[in-house]
Amino acid sequence: MKRIGGFFELEIIKGNSLYHDNAIKLSTGRACLNYILKVIQPTKVYLPFYCCDALFDPMVLNNIDYEFYPINNQLEIQKLPNLKSNEIIIYTNFFGIKKKYVKKLIKIFNDKLILDDTHSFFTKGYKTNNFSFTSARKYFGVPDGAFLYTPKHIKLDLNIEKNCSISVQHNVHRLIGLNDKAYMEFAEYEKMLGSDIDSISLLSEKILSTIDYDSIRKRRDENFNYFHKEFGGINKLKINKNEIDSFCYPLLLNKSIDKKKLYHEEIFIPNLWLDTHYREQKDNFPLECMFSQDILPLPIDHRYLVKDLRRVSDTIKKIIYE
Repeated sequence: MKRIGGFFELEIIKGNSLYHDNAIKLSTGRACLNYILKVIQPTKVYLPFYCCDALFDPMVLNNIDYEFYPINNQLEIQKLPNLKSNEIIIYTNFFGIKKKYVKKLIKIFNDKLILDDTHSFFTKGYKTNNFSFTSARKYFGVPDGAFLYTPKHIKLDLNIEKNCSISVQHNVHRLIGLNDKAYMEFAEYEKMLGSDIDSISLLSEKILSTIDYDSIRKRRDENFNYFHKEFGGINKLKINKNEIDSFCYPLLLNKSIDKKKLYHEEIFIPNLWLDTHYREQKDNFPLECMFSQDILPLPIDHRYLVKDLRRVSDTIKKIIYE
């Protein structure tokens, strides 16, 4: 029953579109994967070692066997596994720069391929027999929100409760300039996120419906192209800028960069994913461990103008050539 009267809730006018209007709207990317596993019920899952621990949390939760596979220096599967009946493989469109390779994998694995598009927000599924999912939190200031695309012949039970276990403290404190406090709150909030299958929260749904996605994508592409012009000649990762879905600009140099020097200039570049260094199999995946340490995911999102990017590129060049 709708409550009448009382004080006002947070005032957010609902807009027209969440961009992924035809997707199933869940709370997190791992919730999407959890849902996929419950539908497919595979006996084994192959996934990249170069990933965060959250990616294999749904396998642990569902007691499904999984095995890591190595990738090569261009973020592609080193040796394609020979999948048995009811086995599947997950591939991540790393940094949103592997669209062409994803299409190749779809032809090889067909419906046995699950696509992790959390680095590729603007991809609206593949109109194939593949499950895929993306996440809003990596792109926008929302507490939750993920979008699951399913094969047309799959009918899912959509009777799911809305996610109410959310917090926007870190978002608000970042907005008003309490950056250190916001980061600590963000880290704690990330720890509490799980694989429970909930629908997107009403708050995130309303916020995401107000976003101008076309202008944001345009700004991201422009920012990506700026960094590619600055670093494309020395980047060890081959990037076809016509194949991108801009998450960040992944820069891999011939030398490691001390990120503390960037932090001193108020430039915060994350490590994706240091989880690799703490797994017992790490000695078998030296390339992935190097990637997690040395790839610089340069921010290209809609908060930044060319003058901001220039400060980043000038600082990196200074460190390279000092």
